[in-house]
Amino acid sequence: MIDIIAITKEGARIASLIAKETDARVHLKQGIKLDAHEDNVTFFPSLGEHIKEIFEKSNALVFVMSLGIVNRVIAPCMKDKYSDPAVVTIDEAGRYVISTLSGHEGGANELAYLVSSITGADPVITTASEANRLYICGVGCKKGEDGKKVLDAIHKACAEVGISPEELRCLASAWVKRKEQAIRYASKQLNLYIRFIPKWLIDFYYESYPQAPRSEFVFKKIGVYGVAEPCAMLSGRNTELLICKKYNGVKVALARERLGRADLGF
Repeated sequence: MIDIIAITKEGARIASLIAKETDARVHLKQGIKLDAHEDNVTFFPSLGEHIKEIFEKSNALVFVMSLGIVNRVIAPCMKDKYSDPAVVTIDEAGRYVISTLSGHEGGANELAYLVSSITGADPVITTASEANRLYICGVGCKKGEDGKKVLDAIHKACAEVGISPEELRCLASAWVKRKEQAIRYASKQLNLYIRFIPKWLIDFYYESYPQAPRSEFVFKKIGVYGVAEPCAMLSGRNTELLICKKYNGVKVALARERLGRADLGF
């Protein structure tokens, strides 16, 4: 079970959005007035005392507040990475969602991608095994596609641009594909997280890049002009498109991030 904690009305709105998609429990500071009645909400007087009560009982904690506050309230509760719950932090504007504690063992990295897929916030993952990878793979496929076809398409696209699938940082697809087993199969085989991009962000991509290729067929199906390209490009920083091609009916786009470390000589 996921527990979401907020201490302001703005944070409560983000918490409500996440809870609706995950059946999570919401914990709010006393005095916050909700816009509408919601079930499964607990009010608390003291954040620090409340976290002491729920920390060990929870599998995952999502804090909607500043990272500094989170660090202070969880510090007295922490034991080790094998027993601590997953902790992620998202700011009240929904701009960033940060894997804060137990990234790998506890599942905070995966939780950050889940929250990102719901809110559109950029996932911030600082574990070296993910941070040092610069390639993102966007995938679009028909409903009920064969997972092996998706995996094969990803391998072919990587080979075509001269990289290994092990250099991929994550997979990306559209919000409507969150339950697509073929994409989840590929992510499991490649040991990659998946970021699902909300519709409003894909719409923004096509508004910002009017020259981007558009598919009327895809638009009639799901209401956006494409999946693979915008999802790959939106899932990283300073991305450049390397390839966007269909392999046996599966569309794959590969994007590479351009980061400042190149200017630092490494």
